[in-house]
Amino acid sequence: MQTSHETTVYTDPKQAPKPDSMQRIITARFRNPARSATVLISNQAWTDMERQVPANYAPLLAAVLETAAKSILAKRLESLTVWPSTINPAIFTADAIISEASGANTEWLTREELTQAWEASKTRQQFITSPNYSTNKAYRQAVDMFKELVLKLAGKTSQYQESELDKILVKIHADDLETEFGSFIIKRIEALKNKPTKSAIDLDIL
Repeated sequence: MQTSHETTVYTDPKQAPKPDSMQRIITARFRNPARSATVLISNQAWTDMERQVPANYAPLLAAVLETAAKSILAKRLESLTVWPSTINPAIFTADAIISEASGANTEWLTREELTQAWEASKTRQQFITSPNYSTNKAYRQAVDMFKELVLKLAGKTSQYQESELDKILVKIHADDLETEFGSFIIKRIEALKNKPTKSAIDLDIL
């Protein structure tokens, strides 16, 4: 149940009602002890995003926003000794979710840390397990160039073409978006959108 002032926190996701056309259901999961919290929030951040980005990017960014909303919920509940039965939906404003999604609360990663994260990423695994990786030299070159573009994000003065930033965003594996690696990439892409440069390798082969 949701009122104009508070929204219910459900400790069993099955108890949460089906969201209406203006809502989105969010579930944050915890360990030690294992438990979860589910809330219904406004879908304003998602509808705003869908109006502003190309349709092919919308599903990826929707996942980013959902991860951000889960993070907001988790941080709020982790700050409390006892979970409340309701929570103020004001913490889930579109601005708050977008701020969380853009990495405002993400630690800066050094190139070494970003390299380690890349090596363990689902994105890299997807590339190197592709049949093209072992049979197509141009594909391997594109993967190497993509890696360098990702690692350059650790540099505070790095420059990119907007098309390169878009390529990074669309090719990052959905599972990586829920990690510090993915959050950092989203943050940096947002910051670098207006700093173009030229790429020598055709990334369209990926």
